[in-house]
Amino acid sequence: MHILIIPSWYPCNARDLGGSFFREQAIALRKYGCKVGVIYPELRSLRNWRSIFSDDNIISVETDEGVETYRSRGMNWFPRTIGLASKLFVWHGCRLYDRYVEENGAPDIVHVHSLLYAGSVAARICRKYFVPFVVTEHSSAYASNLVSNKELLLAKKASSFASKRFAVSNAFARLLNNLLGSENAPWEEMPNIVTQQFLNYQWPQCKKNDYFRFINVAWMNENKKQSNILHAFAEACKLYPDLRLTLGGDGPERPQLHQLTNDLGIAEKVKFTGLLSREQVLNEMANADAFVLSSRHETFGVVVIEALALGKPVIATRCGGPESILRKEDGILIPVDDINALSAAMRLLLENRTDYDSAEIREACRERYSEAAVATRLKQVYAEVVNKTINHPRGCQLAVVPSVNQ
Repeated sequence: MHILIIPSWYPCNARDLGGSFFREQAIALRKYGCKVGVIYPELRSLRNWRSIFSDDNIISVETDEGVETYRSRGMNWFPRTIGLASKLFVWHGCRLYDRYVEENGAPDIVHVHSLLYAGSVAARICRKYFVPFVVTEHSSAYASNLVSNKELLLAKKASSFASKRFAVSNAFARLLNNLLGSENAPWEEMPNIVTQQFLNYQWPQCKKNDYFRFINVAWMNENKKQSNILHAFAEACKLYPDLRLTLGGDGPERPQLHQLTNDLGIAEKVKFTGLLSREQVLNEMANADAFVLSSRHETFGVVVIEALALGKPVIATRCGGPESILRKEDGILIPVDDINALSAAMRLLLENRTDYDSAEIREACRERYSEAAVATRLKQVYAEVVNKTINHPRGCQLAVVPSVNQ
């Protein structure tokens, strides 16, 4: 089967974490027998205006682990005008599509990652060439009320053409059913994958530390609420002074978090790593005993499944994504912004750490989130949609809505 992926954002290279799960899913599908391509309108910020003199409107092509990847480099001339920004993205996307088809043949199906604005490209292709598409939504902007009414209208129009609509967690799917409607196809759960390097990791033979280490890896902003972790950790240390905490990542809240460790008297117990590569994330998690997620909103939680893939129990807030991930055998779910519950969960997990079976946690994660597990589910979805479209060649146009460019 020939799948074309159209993402709304995409990593610049293999080390770039922005949109890395889109790339990893594309490579996994390729690995499990599909022909896979990617087209990405790489529209840069006006802050990078100098690049217009070197590569504006240039199409580049690369083969990324067997995935033919086409990029149309240009400037986002209309960052504050949603309609024009969408039309520009669609223009670049359709130009890429024509070039891609000329060199690789037409795809059987398109998979959109995040509607704004890749969904508008796929809707145009669907209407013009009768190629069906499915969409997986990832953006936390919906849950954080950061999507404008105009953007909601654009997303709703584009998603109305989709044959299947997925969100990365059940809670997120329910939210999108309310925001974008479910008349044509209800929003369902389809998770991200965990990369094989986490599932295949082998621990070196070394002496284990005498203390118990918690870890959090995230961008340090108000949504991630690492300050709650520090307050809860300080309380837990009053009973268990040998506890340690690693905070991985960077962001605008980092200076305040550093100061807070001093104010709470726990600076010598907390390690700040700064920005981490994927390999460094793996190593830091492997050397910890448990993972803590304190976010207010998460559509999924890739770091959670990465921790589970390493056999680590997890404490997480009920912030959207973790509720679809964590079983009772995997750890503890707590309310959002409840420092007392977080501190109690830290103590409870420490006191009952032998109840968590690392090998079982790891295997359960493999069964649900491995490349093989998710690729198999997606291939079944693709086959169902393509077969329906063959029997009804105008099937992707059954939901008639106004033009996505009106």
